[in-house]
Amino acid sequence: MASSNHVTPTNCSWWPISAMDEDGKVADGEECEEPTAESKPFNKDRLVLYHWTQSFASQKVRLVIHEKGLVCDERDVSLPLQEHKEPWFMRLNLGEEVPVFLHGDTIISDYNQIIDYMEKNFVGETVAQLIPDPDSPLYDRVQQYRHLLDGLPMDAYTHGCILHPELTTDSMIPKYATAEIRSQKCELWLCGPEFTLADICLGALLHRLKFLGLSRKYWEDGSRPNLQSFFVRVQKRYAFRKVLGDIHTTLLSAVLPNAFRMVKKKPPSFFGASFLMGSLGGMGYFAYWYLKKKYM
Repeated sequence: MASSNHVTPTNCSWWPISAMDEDGKVADGEECEEPTAESKPFNKDRLVLYHWTQSFASQKVRLVIHEKGLVCDERDVSLPLQEHKEPWFMRLNLGEEVPVFLHGDTIISDYNQIIDYMEKNFVGETVAQLIPDPDSPLYDRVQQYRHLLDGLPMDAYTHGCILHPELTTDSMIPKYATAEIRSQKCELWLCGPEFTLADICLGALLHRLKFLGLSRKYWEDGSRPNLQSFFVRVQKRYAFRKVLGDIHTTLLSAVLPNAFRMVKKKPPSFFGASFLMGSLGGMGYFAYWYLKKKYM
């Protein structure tokens, strides 16, 4: 069984894909008991990713998947609904963390190991190479940016800004993450003309800072035009639009699906359900126009 920060090969022929069966209906018994002999065998070539849409680590893994053009079954595990603590998920990762990646008998629960695994095992002329070959002069440069950007405590920034909104006005983000980037010659991407994992790490970081309300302090005030240009370009990439969507509707995409799933799990009375759905729709409408007026 997998645990955090480990790659675990198994000999099991079945692993729970989610709390739902193949047809999208809730399986009998929410604890996903061991299937009978009539259950469908697990496809050894199938790629499955358990993630949460607002998990910073999950976002980077999903960006790598889409940049490489891999076909992967992405399963959302809602942390606000405590789905990562349910028995079916703990069978995959006792650490109760996302993302978790499955490929055949291999289960990986550390996002950096997931990225390295995909780079090593999924190669070819039609598959993008995001990390240069070790003998390439760009290899060390990409890894340097990778470790530099991964060293930022984004969980602390995220939770701190949520719990203490005043931080978005008075605090200063450490400049060591962008100091070397600013000293480099301006190029199309961080490490040269080719898009690499270093660009995914920086793009995901800027998206999160934008979501937290810190972008105007650190690059949209005109002090870092190269960073602003990079963020505009990276948002136009298909993978970023597919995974992260519109920055102005990120909060809605995190709240509304969980609300509908909660109603589906524990449906109230008809009147209560109608009132709740109408309220959610109204809040979503007014929130959209408020964000559009404020940012657009």
